[in-house]
Amino acid sequence: MKETLGPGHQQIVIGLLIFAAGALWGFLLASSDSPELKDLFVSSVVMLSGAMITLLGISFGTDSEDDRTNDLQDAITELTGMLNSLQAKIAGSTEEE
Repeated sequence: MKETLGPGHQQIVIGLLIFAAGALWGFLLASSDSPELKDLFVSSVVMLSGAMITLLGISFGTDSEDDRTNDLQDAITELTGMLNSLQAKIAGSTEEE
């Protein structure tokens, strides 16, 4: 499993277990006769916590180039560079005319 998921495999497994526990807890509460909203809310918070732990294990748990946590920053940097070059071309063409 470590070869497939990388060094963060323990965090991924723990996050999935917490998510599954929250989902099972919410399912059991929802199937009762009169489910309380506060209990369903707590189970959904547990599910979201497990999902965040899993995502953090996937994002920051690897030491390879396959980390996808910087994709947004790379896209913003690329777009900024393209806009700057476009602005330079437009400014240069208007000055010549």
